[in-house]
Formats: sequence, structure tokens, C-alpha cells
Amino acid sequence: MRKRTPWKTGITAAALAAILVQASVPALAADAQTSVVSAPSVNYGLTSDIRAALKGVSVESTAQGLQLAAVVRLYNGGTVQNRVPEHELRIRQADGLTYTLKPSATNKTALQPKEIGELVYMATVDSKAEFKPAELSLVNVNEYTYPKQETTLLTLPAADQVWYGAGSENGRQRESLAWGTTFRIPGLNSELVYTPVGLSKQSTAQGNADVVTLLVENPGVGKETVPSFRIDGRAAAKTYTGAFTDKQPVVVEAGAKAYVHIAIPYENGSALTELFVMTTDTFTQAGNPATQIAIDTGRLKLALPDGGQADRLPDAYTLGTPIAFDPLTKVVDAQTEVSLMELHLHENPDEGYQTVVGKFKITNKGSIPAALPAFQTQLVSGTGATYAGSRQANVAETLNPGLSYVISYSFNVPQSEKGDALTLKLLDAQTASPYVSTAASLATSVQQETIEERLDLYPFDVKLNYYTISAATTGAQTIAYTYKVLLDLDIAQAEDVVADANSSKLRFEVVDTLGRILGSTDGVFTGTNKLVSGRQTLTFANIKSEQLEFPVTVNVYEVIQTPGGEAKRLLKTLR
Repeated sequence: MRKRTPWKTGITAAALAAILVQASVPALAADAQTSVVSAPSVNYGLTSDIRAALKGVSVESTAQGLQLAAVVRLYNGGTVQNRVPEHELRIRQADGLTYTLKPSATNKTALQPKEIGELVYMATVDSKAEFKPAELSLVNVNEYTYPKQETTLLTLPAADQVWYGAGSENGRQRESLAWGTTFRIPGLNSELVYTPVGLSKQSTAQGNADVVTLLVENPGVGKETVPSFRIDGRAAAKTYTGAFTDKQPVVVEAGAKAYVHIAIPYENGSALTELFVMTTDTFTQAGNPATQIAIDTGRLKLALPDGGQADRLPDAYTLGTPIAFDPLTKVVDAQTEVSLMELHLHENPDEGYQTVVGKFKITNKGSIPAALPAFQTQLVSGTGATYAGSRQANVAETLNPGLSYVISYSFNVPQSEKGDALTLKLLDAQTASPYVSTAASLATSVQQETIEERLDLYPFDVKLNYYTISAATTGAQTIAYTYKVLLDLDIAQAEDVVADANSSKLRFEVVDTLGRILGSTDGVFTGTNKLVSGRQTLTFANIKSEQLEFPVTVNVYEVIQTPGGEAKRLLKTLR
């Protein structure tokens, strides 16, 4: 029996070992910058030029019986085309029980120089007995002699490379990698390394899902496309299949990094407890190419982070300063700067809930027009409650160089929310749509309201120098009541900041001594009849009262139009 055929030594053998395959037993390999969980490559000589390595073995119970599958990777290190020796593939467990697997119809019969080929084998046995493979053998059978002659070409150890399924006790015994551990995926011909950096529970119209974010790094010398794999989740006695959400193949240049996102949908009431990195090979039935069977193999098991979720840690933030985005995000380009200018809690007394409104200044630092970034937002309270943000209903599409634009986002929150110890997340909703990923995270709180003569309504700064309130009665047959407010204002607008009809406005509400609103009028900062510096009079007509009420007070609010309606913030009370 031919177990371990020695082959070429030195640099060539080392290079081929790296090319062929990684075994499934992870071992820590020291790296100059980080520790990467990988595995030593194990391969053997099949012929003088062809090397062989076991990519993986799968043993799973199906409705048809016990499904046995194996994938062997070959590499032709010669300088000419070489035929793959004719053979059968047999799988044997320690007690000697052996099965012969059928080859896939698409298995290569020859390899070009320096070519890598994968041979897939499978058999379904009508049995419920436990089967634990110990080794695989490639056996040449000469049926033209009597008795027939069998020659073992190569035997590969297999006990440590068997996948029994996520639900089996054998599969569950596989050691978990701690969350955040950097790893290579055993069995893939790839130099890419992966680090789990994000796990978030998300809900869309399609249902609930856990979204896993992996940081991909390419330590090689050439660009590489992220190979096909997925991450499945296990909850109680059920396995949920994950899938990439990235719309395009992710290509990572040499020395570069990128993110990939895998969504694992699950049923209501479920909570994932284990994650499995999976690869899939395809078995094509001989004589029926249309019949293809997917062979899933678990490569690694990942432990979930503490609390079942993980995300970018929030940065300490000062209002008005540029936001530090994840350098790999695509939601904001390099020439666009984003700053949070205001974060206020609006009480909305008539609605039964509060609204937090954040104003972001978007600045084009480049030399050509730029599209306004379409990021989404979330607000996380100190207790962990997460509130979705609503983007301002109407915004400009582009911004010219050297100018800024203000966009408001609103968050409806319960009356109990105090606005302390908040985390404000800016989200990329395009790369992994319909799911989101965090592009920036800010540790902040709502601003404390102060009733002063100076009113901050970014990008406008309004100073109230003087005001008077008066009332009048008009008409003989039909009596009408009118209130007027004389204002003396100084209005300054931030330089190079574009303001339009979507900007916030002032609302003046006349309130009687019982707190009833008698009438209101709005003051805008753009367009016709806008508020200006100097003296001006606001008139409140159509007063809802059968008699003249005086004295009255005038409440001054900032009003912002949100997709959920108007949000109001009390700025000052005029008496």
C-alpha cells in the first residue's frame, strides 16, 4: 500500500504545497503583523509530476440514505500535459469497512502544465449506520487480467478532514474559532485571509437575518477575487443557510483590504448560536449532465461575539468636526466631508412621542461636482434601543466644489428618552442591500436647550434684539381678532453653505393663558417673504377665538419637515 510518496524537495515542493490545498485542522501560524489561523498544506505524489491533496470529505444523512463525498485536488508540476491515472476512489473507516465512490462526470482526465484540477466523488448508501472515514485510496484496477489486479496508487489520511453536518455530534465537536480571529479558509486555493468584524441583527421586508461582515485582506502579490463560500448559522436543531449580499464579485488588490457581507435569514423567535464557514462542490451524474448535486462541506466553526452582536466601536465626537468614516466604506468618497452640526430633541407635545433631529453638513472638498452621499442613520440609546433615522424628504442631487449642503435626519423616540449617552451610526445601505453596514459611529448626546436671544438654526444664526406683541379687533358686522408681533432681528448665514426650501423654518404660535393655540404663522429663511435682518411684523389672522384674549404669549419653534411629519423644537417664549 502506497501511503506517503516522497516527491521533489526544496523550493519547488514548498511552493506547490502552498498552491495545492490547506488541510482542515487549523493551527496558529505567526505573521509579521497578525496571527492567522491556517493550516499546513499536506500533499502527496500521485505520479512523478502530479501532486494530490485531499480537499475534504463529507458524510451526511439524507432522505435517500448516507451520502458519502470526497474532493481531491491535483496539480501538474510538469512541463507537458499529463493524464490522470485511471483509478477508483475508495473510502475506508478504521474497522476496514470500505465504500467505492463514483466519479463526477466533469472530472478531468488530464492536466495541462501547472494546471490545478479538482476531482469530485460521491455515493449514496442505503444505510443509517454511523460511518467515520479514516482514509481515502486511489486504486488502479486492471480488469483485463484474471484474477483482476488492484494497485493502490495513493492513500490519503482523512480522519481529521471529515464534515459530518452542522447538526451531528461529530460536526459539533469541531473547535470554534473565537470571534475576531483572523483565518484562512481550508480547502480553498486562495491566499486571502478573513477577520470577522461585524455581526448585526437586521429586519427587512424579506424577514429577519443576522448579517456577518468579514474583513478580507490580500497578503499575496497579485489581485484576487474572493472565492465562493458562505456562512451558515445554527439555532437549536436547525441550520440556516447564509449567502453573500454583495452585488458584484469582490476583487482585492495585492496588499489591499475589502469587506464582504453574508446574510443568514432565520425564523422569528430563533437566535443563532454557532456559525459555520461552508464551501460547495458539485457532483455531476454520469449520463445525465443536467443532474447536479451540491456537496456542502464545513471548513471552520466560528464562535459568536459576546452578546450575539458586534459592530464598529463609537468614536468620541465633537459637534461640527469632520466625521471619521471607515476608510473602506464606499458610501462617502474621498472628496466629500461630513460633519454633524446639531443634534436636538424635539418634544412634539401633540404627537405623543419625541423626535431627535440631526443636521449634517456635507462639503465638497474637491474640484468637480459631487453627488450627495446617500447614507442612512441609526440612533442607539444608552439602554441599547435602536431607532431608525429618516432622511430629509427632498435634497439636492449634487454639490458644487467649495460649497456645503445641510441634510436633516429625524428619529422618532419614546417620551422616556433623555438623549444621554447616544451612539449615532451612519450606514452604508447600498453595498449589501437590502441590509446595511456601519460606515461611521459617533458617541454623542443631544444638545442642552438654552432659552436665549440668540437662536441657532444651522446654517442660520438668529439674534432677537427686540419684540412687541399687540392685538386688534376689526370689523363691524363680523368681528375679527388679529395679533401682531413686531420683531427686530439680526440674521447671519454660514458662509458657503447652500440653504433652500428644505431648510428648517421658524413657527410662531399664539397661546392664551389656558395654553390653547389661537393661531400660528411661519417665518422662512429662503424665497419670497423670508425673514430678514431688521424690523418686520408678523400678523396672525383667522384667530380661533370668540373674544379678544390678552395677554397672550408667543412660542417660537424650529420646525423641520420629516417623512413622518413635522418635528418641532421650542426655542423661545415671547411674553
